[in-house]
Amino acid sequence: MVIVAIPCYNEEVAIGSVVLKSLQHADRVVVIDDGSRDRTAEVARMAGAEVLVHEKNQGKGAGIRHAFEYAAKVGADILVLIDGDGQHNPDEIPRLIEPIINGEADMVNGSRFLVKGGHNVPKYRRVGQEVLTIATTAGGSSGITDSQNGFRAFHKNTFGAFTFQSKGMAIESEMLMDAARANLRIKEVQIDVRYDVAGSTYNPVAHGMSVLASIIKLISQKRPLLFFCLPGAIAMVIGMGLLFLVLTIFNDTHSFAIGYTMVGMLGIIIGTFAVFTGLTLSSIQSVKTSN
Repeated sequence: MVIVAIPCYNEEVAIGSVVLKSLQHADRVVVIDDGSRDRTAEVARMAGAEVLVHEKNQGKGAGIRHAFEYAAKVGADILVLIDGDGQHNPDEIPRLIEPIINGEADMVNGSRFLVKGGHNVPKYRRVGQEVLTIATTAGGSSGITDSQNGFRAFHKNTFGAFTFQSKGMAIESEMLMDAARANLRIKEVQIDVRYDVAGSTYNPVAHGMSVLASIIKLISQKRPLLFFCLPGAIAMVIGMGLLFLVLTIFNDTHSFAIGYTMVGMLGIIIGTFAVFTGLTLSSIQSVKTSN
């Protein structure tokens, strides 16, 4: 059974057509209305979707978590996530689920950038997407070209792999990090995205910075050794190098380089603290995982 889930917020304009098109490629369509203040839920029901309503807006992460819970409850074999703003084309659902049906992947990520030149993404969005994808890769997800795409498909065996810590738009990156951590087979397929429909009402720069900050926070939680220990080790090496330079200067000139000494000591102190923080958090994480 294939279920299409559509987390949405104030999407009454586009949700009807997204539901109708999705029904052509799925056994069920469920809309998670995340506290919309318009007629999103009503229009979705009229179009033939089952609707799960959040009384208050909780963020996209909460909507996706609810979608997975619903899919597991009804015994779905494949869950497809698609945005409700009309930017994704539901007619591409068969292309998205094909690798799962053929046993080639556990999770399929739609990508605007898999084919070079095969997208019409505005340049400012492309730069922002690259930055967020690089940050996501640093968090442990490798080989992904489009980390912020909300058009994805999942085999039922993946449902328990995701933690859903993020409430906002960083959920896209978090899911890729969790998938990599669970050693899921991830495949990307080229998809199209429309930019001639009403999209996000957020300022793209402010929104991108907010998502980036959330991704960095996720990295600190999920990969503390990378986030704390690596920069800490670098700071310690720089600090020791500066102190060695101080000794060299003193031997040559008999002058004490106070500035280098202060910076070198600060680097060693901060680096040591960061390394121990990373090791401590990693140990706590290991204990939680084992339990």
